Amino acid sequence: MMFEPKRIHPVGMILNLIKAIKSYIASFIVLFFVGGNIDFNIYFFLGIVAIFAFMLLSSFLEWLKFKYWIEDGEFRIEHGVFVKKKRYIPIERIQSINIRAGIIQQIFGLVNVQIETASGGIEAEAILTAIKKEDVHTIEQAISIYKNGASLSQDDEEKEIELPTYKISKKELLIAASTSSGVGVILSAIAAFISQFDEIIPYEKIYEQFDFLANASFTIYAILIFIAFVITWILSVIGVLLKYAYFTVTKDEKEIRISKGIFEKQQVSIPISRIQAIRIVQNPLRELLGYSTIYIESAGGSASDQGLSTILFPVVNRKDVQILLAQYLPSFANEQTVYPLPKKSLQRYLFRKLLPAVVICIPLIIVYLQWGLLSIVLLPIGYYWGYLAFKNAGWVINDNRLQLSFRVISKTTVLIQRNKIQSMKSKISYFQRRNGLQTISVTIKSGVLGKSFVVKDLDERDADLIVDWYSYS
Repeated sequence: MMFEPKRIHPVGMILNLIKAIKSYIASFIVLFFVGGNIDFNIYFFLGIVAIFAFMLLSSFLEWLKFKYWIEDGEFRIEHGVFVKKKRYIPIERIQSINIRAGIIQQIFGLVNVQIETASGGIEAEAILTAIKKEDVHTIEQAISIYKNGASLSQDDEEKEIELPTYKISKKELLIAASTSSGVGVILSAIAAFISQFDEIIPYEKIYEQFDFLANASFTIYAILIFIAFVITWILSVIGVLLKYAYFTVTKDEKEIRISKGIFEKQQVSIPISRIQAIRIVQNPLRELLGYSTIYIESAGGSASDQGLSTILFPVVNRKDVQILLAQYLPSFANEQTVYPLPKKSLQRYLFRKLLPAVVICIPLIIVYLQWGLLSIVLLPIGYYWGYLAFKNAGWVINDNRLQLSFRVISKTTVLIQRNKIQSMKSKISYFQRRNGLQTISVTIKSGVLGKSFVVKDLDERDADLIVDWYSYS
């Protein structure tokens, strides 16, 4: 099957211009605020106009020269203004076609298409920034025809409509939003943003406006901190609601398709053959409420697409996890109770979690005396954290599948098929050797860099058993 060479939609020119402006905007901001002795006369502004005109012209030429088509079993792209570039991607190497639609694309009824291959990379193998939805369907159909050796019949289309489909409920979406760990991300983002404008923000005047707080009571400070936390929590909830609204999972014989979002709609296709592991995560709040998040670890993908991990189900009642896995990924279903760590591992887990608390408490008590004594509350928290990490760690082997459990902050269970394990390492320190303990590290091919899962302080015989199970393969 063959396409005549096509251009992306003219909206692509706007997107190219926005991309070009973004690449220069940081320089303009620095020049404007740090310029100092620069004479902002008419020649300066004429220079700005000339740069903008150049970006406009290059965006138009880039759109004009960009063409794509399918021919002789290859997805072909030609682009380049001054240097003509060609990229030919064999169709059999195409693993997935991911679809996004930002605000601009949605206004014009267009989508952004990212074509991924098994090799992965920093960016997708090919990106079509603005094409019509029917063109996406034509591309997918052409690839399917080439791979399957036959055209799609009406029966096939009917089967596609009847595929197993999961849609997030309003209750689950609200739980996912209210129990997400996005508060820390938002606080970090705000701090990082403010830090970029230290020279601009008039801190002294701001401090003068709130000088009355210098003599405020502890209660006032506590109320202000609580209000700030509530505001960031609300922002986090809104962000998650927008990101995971209309979250849908569809499965056919060869791949799983995940779509989500309001302002930026996304659709990701993950070939089932490329799935390396399943990760079931419970952050402390969701664990308390009995909910989990299920991730797919898949090979391929790109760093720009954050292909290291993909959320399969944002929030699922703990009792429904196995039901959903049995329906969508039956080879990973039937999670079992893990073999726990030996009791002699407990003291090592407690020590690792208590040490940071002690390191924080001592200088605070020395410097701040009475107020520093409040930091002692970190000790029982560290002790309980260490106990939970010990209690939740373990392993179990079920035929050709390894199940590992561990806790950093969130409780995590990983399900890995033996033939998907890239490497397995057994580590032993001096103190572990004295207690007959070992650490197991399992690496899979996930995204661009791969991913490792570690369970510390296993019984030496259990660690040897796991290594022997993998070596036997």
